[in-house]
Formats: sequence, C-alpha cells, structure tokens
Amino acid sequence: MADVKQFFRLRFSKQGDVRFISHHDLMRLFERALRRAGLPLAMSQGFNPHPLMSLPAPLGVGIGGTSEVLDFELCEWVRPEEVRQRLERELAAGIEIKGIQCLPSRPDRRARQLSYRVALLDGHPVTEARVEALLSAEELIVHRCRDGESKTLDIRPFIEHVRLRDKELHILLKVTERGTARPEEVLESLGCQAGVHYLRSSPERTQVNLSSSL
Repeated sequence: MADVKQFFRLRFSKQGDVRFISHHDLMRLFERALRRAGLPLAMSQGFNPHPLMSLPAPLGVGIGGTSEVLDFELCEWVRPEEVRQRLERELAAGIEIKGIQCLPSRPDRRARQLSYRVALLDGHPVTEARVEALLSAEELIVHRCRDGESKTLDIRPFIEHVRLRDKELHILLKVTERGTARPEEVLESLGCQAGVHYLRSSPERTQVNLSSSL
C-alpha cells in the first residue's frame, strides 16, 4: 500500500435524480470521478486493492442530502483547492461540493447524529401534542422487513428531538452500535402516510455529525 500523504473530508449535497441511486452506486460514482480527475488515490493492501475512501453514513435511496460526507486518502500531496477544482469538473449532475478539508490524520468516521427535514402536505396529522406524546413515550415499536423476514424494533432510544415548524418536521436521530431510526419510521409513528401527508421524495438529510466533529 502506498504511503498516505493526505486525508480529505468532503462535504457535498445530493439532489435531483441522483437521490435515487444506491449507496454502492454512489461509491462507484465518486471513485470514477476521483480517477477521472487524475487524483493519486491511496489504495488498500491485498489481492483486490481498492481506493481508501468511505461514505460514513449511507443515505437511503430517494432521500436527498445537503451536507453529506465523503472521506478519501491520497498517496501524493495535492493542494486542497486543486483537489476541489479537479473533482468538481468530473462529478455527476446533482452532486455539489460544499466544502473540503485536509486533515492531519485519518479521522474517526463513526456517525453519531443525523438530522432530517421533511416537508408536510396540507391535512397532515402532526400537532405539537402528537410530537410531545412521541417524545414522552417509553417505547416506539416499528416493523422492518429484510430478506422476506419481518422483525420489530424499538426506535425510541434513537430519537433525540422532533420539532414541528410551520409545515416542516425537523428530526434529530442518534446513531449507536445498534443502528438508528429512519425518518419514515418517525413519520409513521406520528400518523403520517407517505404519498398522503408527505411526498416520498421530500425527506432530506440536512446534517451528518461525526464523532470527530468535523
């Protein structure tokens, strides 16, 4: 493995049609863009080397993001502004760089908080009283399906705060070793139905807070 000379953290937005690509496709999109930009990516060891890059907090398909995080490492020194300029020319429509940092060492990549904003439609059932009841609940059981199997999960430990502002719902979720809640599960717990009380495309992640606080 080539010696890593630089550690970068990129903040970017993900909007428009690119919201509907998967986490793995987004990783491939960034890898291709970094390669086309001619940046000297540091590679892992082993029989199948891969670029040292990470999206610490995968974003759900269909959900937009305004401050997402990409970490990547270079094996040669390149000025941060040059990295930004070269990469911006290669990114797909809907991906916009919001900021780039060159870090002194490999950062801690654990997400600890996720913030969401959801635009509600007329006739939605969310009230201040419902929000207070949700935050006062000892448990909030939801059902998740995966690989054809259904399981129950208490999402209350993951909900830090919910606030209703006019026709927007602001949700702050905690991330733990057990996982986290999904914004649509919080909405369901408040009596909201997708396509009726909010558009499936309206949830938007506004912040990813990492344990490194960068």
